[in-house]
Amino acid sequence: MDKKTKEAWISRKNISPEALEKRKNINKKIWKFGCLPIILLFGLIMLIGIFSDKTSETSSTENDKIVNKTIDSLQIKKEKIRNDSIAVVNKKRKIKAEKLLKTFKVSKDEFEGTTFYRDPRTPYYTNVNFIYPYIGQKGNNYWLRLKFQYAADDWLFINKGILLIDGEKFTVTGNWKRDNNSRIWEWLDIPVNDNELLILNKIANSKSAKIRYVGDKYYNDRNITRKEKNIIKKTLEIYNNLK
Repeated sequence: MDKKTKEAWISRKNISPEALEKRKNINKKIWKFGCLPIILLFGLIMLIGIFSDKTSETSSTENDKIVNKTIDSLQIKKEKIRNDSIAVVNKKRKIKAEKLLKTFKVSKDEFEGTTFYRDPRTPYYTNVNFIYPYIGQKGNNYWLRLKFQYAADDWLFINKGILLIDGEKFTVTGNWKRDNNSRIWEWLDIPVNDNELLILNKIANSKSAKIRYVGDKYYNDRNITRKEKNIIKKTLEIYNNLK
């Protein structure tokens, strides 16, 4: 830098027009070749950072999608294996139930196209004190019915039955039918709905189960036998596996 240029740069007093012009030119050069590159470099760094963040965010999102997709795929496969296993078990149970059903007493209604199955230990006639469920079938559909039988020397003209099962009371009502010979017998044959199904399950697993047949003037109590409980339990098990 010559003397005049140095003077123009350092001194602010008595600056000649020539020195002032040189000073301006130097300032322009400093801006152009000093600050401007720094600004451009800073801008470039900022742009790289922005694109890097976007790339990182995009990469992270894509990774999350891949992970979620993998997890969903594994869950679907696991659920399918579980459902297939359940289906295989249910099929085996149904096959076994159908075989057991063939050992039951069978009665058919050709006009209605229905078949009824009852445990071979149930009484053949109605004039025996007994309680038992039995299974109805039409095509691939199965359902349950429940029969109460009362036999004695004198009529009760039953209008309801009260069951006492391990201290719990349940009531059964319906259209009781009657017949007689040397003795009398009354019976009730009803479809099994939620209340009746609950009663049957309670009886099957009870320690103590009794029934009171309530008539117009009198009533009769009796204990439900172990044999009846076993028949109820077996019939329910077969029915549940047929569904």
